[in-house]
Amino acid sequence: MLFNDPGQFIINSMFLIPGLLLGLVLHEWAHAQVAVARGDQTPRVDGRLSLDPSHHLDPIGTIAILLIHFGWAKPVRINPGQMRHRLDPALVAVAGPLTNLLIAIGISIPLKFLVTAPGSGVICADSACFVQLTLGQAPLAILAAILAVAFYLNVVLAVFNILPIPPLDGYNLVATLFRRQSPQLFYTIDANRTVIALVFVLILFLAPGVFGHVIQPVYTTAANLLVGTPVYPFPGF
Repeated sequence: MLFNDPGQFIINSMFLIPGLLLGLVLHEWAHAQVAVARGDQTPRVDGRLSLDPSHHLDPIGTIAILLIHFGWAKPVRINPGQMRHRLDPALVAVAGPLTNLLIAIGISIPLKFLVTAPGSGVICADSACFVQLTLGQAPLAILAAILAVAFYLNVVLAVFNILPIPPLDGYNLVATLFRRQSPQLFYTIDANRTVIALVFVLILFLAPGVFGHVIQPVYTTAANLLVGTPVYPFPGF
């Protein structure tokens, strides 16, 4: 999209930014809040209890979301040794994806009404609905498009971050729960996590469709449950 139609890429990015800020900032803020609640003051010292986007956004991760709709923010630094229970880091890990899921649920409430509202610009056909990512339309239609993109993005962030691949939350969750049972396995993974993360990022940029096959069925299921129908942006990302 960036090279084929730069103008539409800029418009798409404008529709992405509200959901991007909401999803990434609250995701990391939730990690920080749970860590502090469980006794670790490291996120407070690092300024991660703030809702200021500059405290949370990672430049490369943000660009990745704009380009391929997978991305990440700055990880919240924690000290498990300061927490009250050895499993508390698992609560910290799950807080981010759970927050994205809750955001998606909250957005789905007005989005469900907008899908059928007159003048919303939503076009439904063949068990799916579409919102137009154009600026020259009614305010209600622009609102529907912003909400639809934010809903989609937060579902993607929830699913993406729960994947058990370092440095994602899913890996931190699995490592916290099973490190004692398989210490050698997790030692090997941790020793090579930089290489694993690099390969992961390369796959995201070079073959985003690989993860699309994982996320698309989940998004369709979530949209059917919460909105009543999948809602997709048009022109597509």
